[in-house]
Amino acid sequence: MKKFCEIIPHLKTLPYLLVILLSAFLFTKATYASDHHEDIDLFKLFLRVFTETEKKYVDDIDKDELMDSALKGMLNSLDPYSTYLSEKDFEEMDIDTKGFYGGLGLEVTLDDNGFVRIVSPIDDTPGSRAGLLSGDYITGIDGEEVYGMSLDEAVDRMRGYANTSIILTIYREGDDAPFDVEITREIIQITPVKFEVLDDGIGYIRISSFNDIADKKIVSAVKEINKESNNTTKGLIIDIRNNPGGLLDQAIKVTDLFLDKGEIVSTKTRDQSRKQRFFAKKGDITNGVEIVIITNGGSASASEIFAGALGDNRRATIIGTKTYGKGSVQSIIPLGSGDGAIRLTTGKYYTPNDISIDKIGIMPTYVIENKITETDSEDLQLIYAKKLINSRYRLRTANE
Repeated sequence: MKKFCEIIPHLKTLPYLLVILLSAFLFTKATYASDHHEDIDLFKLFLRVFTETEKKYVDDIDKDELMDSALKGMLNSLDPYSTYLSEKDFEEMDIDTKGFYGGLGLEVTLDDNGFVRIVSPIDDTPGSRAGLLSGDYITGIDGEEVYGMSLDEAVDRMRGYANTSIILTIYREGDDAPFDVEITREIIQITPVKFEVLDDGIGYIRISSFNDIADKKIVSAVKEINKESNNTTKGLIIDIRNNPGGLLDQAIKVTDLFLDKGEIVSTKTRDQSRKQRFFAKKGDITNGVEIVIITNGGSASASEIFAGALGDNRRATIIGTKTYGKGSVQSIIPLGSGDGAIRLTTGKYYTPNDISIDKIGIMPTYVIENKITETDSEDLQLIYAKKLINSRYRLRTANE
């Protein structure tokens, strides 16, 4: 597909170029024709369907829109993360990772049954303040049924100008019926890291996103925690609940901050013998202090790389509930000449113990459920994390 698109300068001339392209295929050497017979038949079928649709559909058709839909449909059929990006989409592609965009602050995916599901609401965003939860299904947007939309279409409908409202219809497992939530869109400015020193001398770091400044913010957070505690911190709790992920390089950089050595993550492509590995460099910014990581079903992608690496390297104890299981690698393949790009799943992430993250997730060492339904409910996972650090701190000091 990549080679096919690279030789097409403009989508507007695509039907005519397809004819030329097919003619070229048909009149090449017999050896090529025999090797690519199935490809030629498929291209001929595509051109026939495209031409018949353009000629005979009941309403006028925009050929560019038809081609855009065809390309998206082809790639969307592979998985929820692969898609065709128009030139406009391509130009706006990096908005999410820069921590500044307009919308609701929801990370969503398309499940295997075609339903739009919330992976996690991002901290301090309209979606989070509206009480939406990881695992909720979005069944309607402003009264329009979502089922049947592509993931990109659903996301486009949820985005809009700041201070405009939108009504989402939500189905939550365990409820008798769906319910509507009205939310006002905002310009989303993501603060990836927050921190504090808890009453019992434990440092708490909340990572809500692995965006392009996460590593720098974490370095600053650790320095401030050490300063506030006069370098007597008992341990660190790193909270990545409802963290939908972010940038791969940030997952690696942040993980490397807490490791002296060891593998962080590896990727496997279609050819299983090819494997890219990422390793930690010497230098743990905490000097080996006890670490407990809290996860839940909204911890995904970069969060799972982080938790998996520190867990497998026995650098941290993971508690909470199993993570989401989004462990695939998406590559952006520009098509050139104003034709946009392909976002294509080209590999999968594996933890240092060579365990696939995709559709499996990271299982905590200690599974602690946390059913918070009221504002004054106790955070059982956080309480357990503090008890774990305190008990290990007492044991360590007793042995010393």
